[in-house]
Amino acid sequence: MKHNTQLGSRIAEVHNGSSLFTGDAGQGESNIRRWIIENDWLEAIVALPLNMFYNTGIATYIWVLTNRKPERRKGRVQLIDATQWYKPLQAASQEPG
Repeated sequence: MKHNTQLGSRIAEVHNGSSLFTGDAGQGESNIRRWIIENDWLEAIVALPLNMFYNTGIATYIWVLTNRKPERRKGRVQLIDATQWYKPLQAASQEPG
């Protein structure tokens, strides 16, 4: 992340659900989550619809990180439930062209 600019940086990371819950206290995953939250870099978590990846029922989340939160958002994390915001794609035709 850029630290020497007025705008800073914003990063979007795609995770499965395990990154929210795995790792015992004091272990790698837990320490990373704690470090992100203690530094107030977590801006939002977006829950995506199931089956975003072909033939999987894996829960998928986007973590939005920033090192330049506006004052009104400091100490807060926005949780967005986008699990119902989708439209199924139509299956491709199997007939020859």
